[in-house]
Amino acid sequence: MVTAVMVVYFFIRGGLPEPVAEAVARSTKIIHVEQALGIFVERQWQEPVLKSHLLMQIANGIYVWGHFPVIIAAAVWLYWKNRERYGFYRTGLVLSGFLGLWGYAFFPAAPPRLMPSEWGFVDTVAIIAKESYEMQPAPFLNHYAAVPSLHFGWAMLAGMAIWENSKNPAFRAFAVLMPAVMFWSIVVTGNHFIFDMLVGAAVVLVALFISWLYYTDRFPIRHVLQRLLVPRP
Repeated sequence: MVTAVMVVYFFIRGGLPEPVAEAVARSTKIIHVEQALGIFVERQWQEPVLKSHLLMQIANGIYVWGHFPVIIAAAVWLYWKNRERYGFYRTGLVLSGFLGLWGYAFFPAAPPRLMPSEWGFVDTVAIIAKESYEMQPAPFLNHYAAVPSLHFGWAMLAGMAIWENSKNPAFRAFAVLMPAVMFWSIVVTGNHFIFDMLVGAAVVLVALFISWLYYTDRFPIRHVLQRLLVPRP
């Protein structure tokens, strides 16, 4: 079921329009917000990576292979480990995807790598691993679906799930390290602004809160659905 939902999510995201001028203008405003907050550091973070082919390969590898392979592995592990908590995090994942689609539809934004050249951002994936883009099905692609960044948000969600459901020090270290290195790789590969990832984290937390309301019987819709779906004796 989750796989089917995710396929639908990517088809919808990929089918949304890509208004380039609007997306670039919005991301220009994002840069101005970051400058005002003192967090516009993406270009500085990229500089040492652009000087090291090895760092570029590491960043690209984390960005590409640390996303869905990790999420799928975490989901399978949690399903085996704790079925109830699996349901909680699965619902959060699906809800965050739904919320993300609203952002992509109504607030398209350009990633740093697609901003005008005067900003100085570089698409490191395209430089040495262009095939990573080409291997993605075309119907799934939307280059201006940048806010929120669920690439980071879902890494954070997976880390939270692993931390909560394991006392193993190695697992917990991975739960903390994985979102941290994903944050770094997303920035230095030119795929998202820090603002995008903060919004992605917020969306995931909201989705998990709604999931918590549902699984703790604090969400009235659950009772309404139960009355509608379960026939009276």
